[in-house]
Amino acid sequence: MKGNHISQLAKRYVEHDMIQAHTDLPAFPNARAELLFAFLNRSKPADEHSELYALVTSLVQVGLDTHDMIEMASVQGNDRNLRSRQLKVLAGDYFSSRFYNLLAQAGQIEAIQSLSQAVCNVNRLKMTMVDKMKQWTMTAEEYLRTCVSLKKILFQSFNERLSAKDVPAWEVLLDHVTELEVMEQEKERAEHFGRFVGSWSYWHVWQQGTEEERRKLKQSAFDMSFWHTLMSKYEVHEQLAYQVRAAQDKLQTIVSTLPVDSVMKQRLGSFLSSIYFPSAQARSASVQQS
Repeated sequence: MKGNHISQLAKRYVEHDMIQAHTDLPAFPNARAELLFAFLNRSKPADEHSELYALVTSLVQVGLDTHDMIEMASVQGNDRNLRSRQLKVLAGDYFSSRFYNLLAQAGQIEAIQSLSQAVCNVNRLKMTMVDKMKQWTMTAEEYLRTCVSLKKILFQSFNERLSAKDVPAWEVLLDHVTELEVMEQEKERAEHFGRFVGSWSYWHVWQQGTEEERRKLKQSAFDMSFWHTLMSKYEVHEQLAYQVRAAQDKLQTIVSTLPVDSVMKQRLGSFLSSIYFPSAQARSASVQQS
């Protein structure tokens, strides 16, 4: 099980000089893509389009995530940022449309329908999430679980093509991999004042904060100094570090107890270790060589 097979295939679609020069893109959903590819290959008979399904699903995800970056970005009013936002719109549309073209060329009309429905489900859940935020009824835990669900929906489009006996293992693994991915992103996001609003950190502080602190959050009447104070007072960085470690521990436990054959279990363990536990993998390799 290679760790970057699908991402290598996607490079021809996501790497463009214009985009790289003027804007940035969200991270490629490498773990989810490779897991989908691996489980599709376990179907009996193995799906001849498993590679294509994993690729197009990832491209749609990158497209949706790219559009999300536009909504999150603060408007700074200079030409470079205007161009960056414009390119994100175009890039997101391009990535999201490639799935239709690639699947149509392969005659996979049912797959087009499945992914299209999944995109609708993603947008519907996003609207529900935004409504809760606007009503100030969001919690940090609900924010986390919603983000995990949003990142899983596209990859669940092909559940019916998996071996029935593999679906429970796939669902559990997908959930825990995605949860760890979200927590790591939120941990990195917590380092930046400009990305605080609407994050896990924000809703954690909202839950724990005093009435006066909530008033300032609600009115966006706070500066970086106030943000630093909140992050320290409510131990946001410590909480996120703990959650990431807990998610890593859960994932390792899940992999060790998956109801799959030993070969698949070993491949999954090595693959996930290369992404989420590189230091542990390096130590293991060092021990084996000595």
